[in-house]
Amino acid sequence: MKSTKTLMCAMGVGAMIFAAGKVSAVPGVVNVCGTVLSETDSNPSTNVYVGKVTRKSFNTKYVLNLLAQATESSFGGNQGWFTNKNSKLVYDPEAFNSDASDNYSFDVYGIFYVTNTSTHDVYYLDGLDEGDTYFSFVEFNSYGFERLTSGGLGFWADPGLGENYVNSFKENDAKSTYTSKANLHGLLYIHDDPYQYDVTDNPGELFVNNTSALIIRGLGTFNYSDNSTTQTESFSLCGSGDGCFTSAADTRPVVTGRVTFKSKGPSVTMTPGLK
Repeated sequence: MKSTKTLMCAMGVGAMIFAAGKVSAVPGVVNVCGTVLSETDSNPSTNVYVGKVTRKSFNTKYVLNLLAQATESSFGGNQGWFTNKNSKLVYDPEAFNSDASDNYSFDVYGIFYVTNTSTHDVYYLDGLDEGDTYFSFVEFNSYGFERLTSGGLGFWADPGLGENYVNSFKENDAKSTYTSKANLHGLLYIHDDPYQYDVTDNPGELFVNNTSALIIRGLGTFNYSDNSTTQTESFSLCGSGDGCFTSAADTRPVVTGRVTFKSKGPSVTMTPGLK
């Protein structure tokens, strides 16, 4: 398995696993919600055939359940605690992802994990397997978040995703404050095949080995502020995409959804690329 270091929390109520080289700046909670549009066919009478579009909503709890089941065959077994009360999907856009970077030979930023605020368990959603092969269950891809990442988040290198962005900002050196708002293209990809990652470079492979997966593509906004004491980040992505679900695997459902992220913490000065 990937190199890890286990630290018992001060109160002794659980273990927190930190992957080597993955140092977080200000991680925040991710929430996902949306609708799955799928088709059901019927034959109500002789020579009559009817296809209807059905709607089913999904939320972060559904996503966490998908991810819990995704670990069932390997990677520590089914992580049933993902759906427990106080379990959260967490993202750190500024964290340098050493495992993904080594796999791609270029800098990759952004790390997802699941944590429980009560038990303090932590499970990273990407890394290296026992054969040192890179795997991932969740990726966020975008271009235009420049503060520490040299422009890119995740596997953004796909012309179809969009590389243009616009950014408004205000910097006051006298007061050591900085705020910015970037409007950019983004893609969230959640899937249960750990080796079916990076859909931006491998479009069309959603249905190859995944049993359950969803993609949300759209225009997003990334807000950032730093007053040298506290930094805050928030992100919102609204859009549509594709899905692959056990209950509707043959209908190629259409997904519409919204992704939000928010974090707040002490101001941290980081150097891009350091492990």
